[in-house]
Amino acid sequence: MLRKLWDHLVKIVNYPVLPVIWCKSVVIVSLSIVLGAAALVWIVDPHYRYRLPEFYDTVYYEVYATAPRLLRDLDYNTLYLGSSMTRNIFLSDIDEVLKVRSIKLAASGAATADLAKFVDIAIKAKGKKLQQIIFSLDIYSMNKPEPHYKEFEYLYRDDLKEEYRYLFSRQTYSSMYYLLKRKYRPKKKRQHQTDPNRMFSTEYAGMRFGWQEVVSDAVGNEKAHHTQTPAAPEVFENTLNNILLPMVKNNPQIKFVFYLAPYHIYTYCQSEQFHEADALLKQRLRVMKELLLCSNVRLYDYQADRSLVCCHDLYSDVQHFRSTAGRMIVEKLAANHRRISSAEAADANDRELRKLIAEQMPVYYSDLEKFKNKKR
Repeated sequence: MLRKLWDHLVKIVNYPVLPVIWCKSVVIVSLSIVLGAAALVWIVDPHYRYRLPEFYDTVYYEVYATAPRLLRDLDYNTLYLGSSMTRNIFLSDIDEVLKVRSIKLAASGAATADLAKFVDIAIKAKGKKLQQIIFSLDIYSMNKPEPHYKEFEYLYRDDLKEEYRYLFSRQTYSSMYYLLKRKYRPKKKRQHQTDPNRMFSTEYAGMRFGWQEVVSDAVGNEKAHHTQTPAAPEVFENTLNNILLPMVKNNPQIKFVFYLAPYHIYTYCQSEQFHEADALLKQRLRVMKELLLCSNVRLYDYQADRSLVCCHDLYSDVQHFRSTAGRMIVEKLAANHRRISSAEAADANDRELRKLIAEQMPVYYSDLEKFKNKKR
């Protein structure tokens, strides 16, 4: 019996039509995988390559991947953008106080090249409808050499040759899994991600702010001998001359509003502790004076504003503020508070900030010791 079965199998394998059947099967299976993947990505479209979501909420969770579609499809006349220093500024505050219709892109860890890329897409997509760009100027972002959007660069090109990268990218399926898991098993701290008003915000119910959080972060940074980003002169010069200034000068039809975003004063105290503050402060002054030469720029500086930088309750760490501070910034912009309109005013602000850092250094060291003694 077994012998007959064996002989029968040998005949099937040796049958000349079998290779054709196998080839057809391989082709059919391969096409099924490709078409299945394409259908799945088309339906879920986790990075909004083809359209904004239709059967589930738009989730503001991966700015570098989703920025191209948001910038092209959403309705706005004001682009508000920056690094993580714009995270907890809400659209309702921007629109209500400044009387605009805005979109906000808060790109955590951004290099200035990332933000310039967003500006380029917005100008091409909206044309004359785009009236102004409010740019939260983060001196640390000017010292970062590599833009993050490069990781998703294929999403920034309308090129059919790039589609396969989207259909079969690990990033695509990782984000797809995240969105589906989030839809059916949402975590309370991530519920804000679907709120357009809190676009790319990190503030959630129960998030903690205050002295404990600020000083704990400072102590952790001290242990790791870590500051946000030390000055990198060559990177800064390239960013200033080849990215930031051309972005402004090549778009004279756009009104640019730049402001130096407030950090908790302990950010600069920590840079001073590690002997990095002076180089950063000189860069800060340099970029202000260069921007003042552009006729389509309004410039503000909030880094020495005590109401913003010395209040522990506004911060979750040494750098990132809560939405209360975000509202304050927008109101100060509307009121022309701390506007810099001359090189002399920029020099005066530089002196003011250096004086504030020197004044706060003893308080900073005292708070570090208090926290360490409390932990013992």
